[in-house]
Amino acid sequence: MRHLGLEVHRLEKLMARQRGYSAAHQDADRQTGMHGYLLRYLYENQERDVFQRDIEKAFSISRSSVTVTLQLMEKNGLIRRESVAQDARLKRIVLTQKARDLHRQIEADILAFESNLARGISEEEQEVFLRVAKKMQENLREDLAKQGISICKGGDCE
Repeated sequence: MRHLGLEVHRLEKLMARQRGYSAAHQDADRQTGMHGYLLRYLYENQERDVFQRDIEKAFSISRSSVTVTLQLMEKNGLIRRESVAQDARLKRIVLTQKARDLHRQIEADILAFESNLARGISEEEQEVFLRVAKKMQENLREDLAKQGISICKGGDCE
């Protein structure tokens, strides 16, 4: 008898333990989970002005939630709010150097982690694994939907 769920659970636990030793992830984990998503969003949109309303739309979250999160990120030195010339009431949100450095370190850690994870596994084996994992996710989503259980959180459906 195969115990797929048990093996997936064991893999998840080992991955979480390995990730826990990353200095950048430890620093990021001290922030809230939403901070990581916002860091990535702001990093990927550095070339344009990003305002609070853009974040509200992108993440389908309320103005008050975004306000609280941005205030904490500002307090932690991850963002600055800057006035824009065309409308002094608008404040664009800009990553600090500390946030850019943290984001780059997390990305480097992820690449190293995935490289280590895939060590000794051929490209073909990795493709098979990804297809199987996606099929398992589909199976679980279908079962949850049949039970009337939503897998959406905060407007974000997996």
